[in-house]
Amino acid sequence: MEITTRPIREDEALTFRAAVSAGFGDDFDGTIMPEEWFFEMFPRDRTVAAFDGDAMVGTLGAFPFDVTVPSGGSVPMAGTTVVTVAPTHRRRGVLTAMMRDHLMDTIARNEPLAGLWASESIIYGRYGFGVATENEEVDMEQGRAAVEGSAGTIRLVDVEEARGVLPALYDEMRVRIPGMLTRNAAAWKIDVFFDPEKRRPGGFSSRRYLLHETDGIPDGYAIYRQKGDWSGAFPDGKIRIREIITASSAAHTGIWRFLMNIDLFPNVHYWNMPVGDPLRWKVPDHRRITRKRLDALYLRILDVPTALGARGYAADGTLHLAIEDEFLPECGGSFALGVTEGIGTCRRTDQQAIDLTLGAAELAALYLGGGDAYAMAEAGLVRGDQDSVTLLGRMFRGDVAPWCEDMF
Repeated sequence: MEITTRPIREDEALTFRAAVSAGFGDDFDGTIMPEEWFFEMFPRDRTVAAFDGDAMVGTLGAFPFDVTVPSGGSVPMAGTTVVTVAPTHRRRGVLTAMMRDHLMDTIARNEPLAGLWASESIIYGRYGFGVATENEEVDMEQGRAAVEGSAGTIRLVDVEEARGVLPALYDEMRVRIPGMLTRNAAAWKIDVFFDPEKRRPGGFSSRRYLLHETDGIPDGYAIYRQKGDWSGAFPDGKIRIREIITASSAAHTGIWRFLMNIDLFPNVHYWNMPVGDPLRWKVPDHRRITRKRLDALYLRILDVPTALGARGYAADGTLHLAIEDEFLPECGGSFALGVTEGIGTCRRTDQQAIDLTLGAAELAALYLGGGDAYAMAEAGLVRGDQDSVTLLGRMFRGDVAPWCEDMF
């Protein structure tokens, strides 16, 4: 039977949610989150479901985000998420059909970017997504990775106080780091402050909300969980950090000093530390921090002139780029990018002389300032003369390493 795709109806929300759970190998529990919250998170017209007859065999949804770009501006981005295909319908074009619907809808909404976190890293390059941010998963032991200093104060606050303070601190940091995303009221309510026992990882506590203040002014926070444990006669508890947001170096130091000195919990784990985080420079012995670099936010550029014109640049110059886009050829083509005093303009061009040729995924990987044009050229992914590759790298390099805090 032919596979069809369309947005879900309101009465199909539970079926959609169950299909998402099944796609990730989970049993669906409709009691964890109130049904009316679902469409607060996912506008119904931003869902895509695939059907084989009456059976729902694929799911996809999109959050309406803005993403920070180099220079501190922001660009609309469709947050691609809950992508699943029933195991009975693999290799039948289900994902390709849903992705085409989704990306064409994103273009129709005048959103120049789509972004996602990949459950499998091999999948999304063929749709033009490239790795635009990375993160570090880190593990540390108290006493071996000590952090000293900070003149501020630390308080544990309840969820009600956290609701009133954390969003403003998040927004202050968001505009400084490329790759960070806007959070609407639903995201704060459901992803940050909604913490029922069924959503907690095995044996871990409810979320703790830690607030740092300097001269009585909030300037940083951390969200974490705890899990008590013992190794023989010695405490072996664990701290699992959800996020750390700081508006000052003092807040960063003070929060880490606190987290590395909680009695009975010597093991500290942070799954999403920014690549540019200064912690390793505040710890005397760098080797006491075990770090693993991971791919994080993938981007897909759907409107090259708008996207390239929205960010700032680190070097001036002009490049004529040929963007190869196999999945959506209409999004590719030849473009002239000119930068003067850090401000870029980009337009389509019929000019035959091209300085560089690269794929849509490679352009996306460079977009937030964290990509390496020279390494891509060495890998054969950026083709052109050495001077043009060097200029490309200098233009797109960011002063701040990109980071995406929110996994979605």
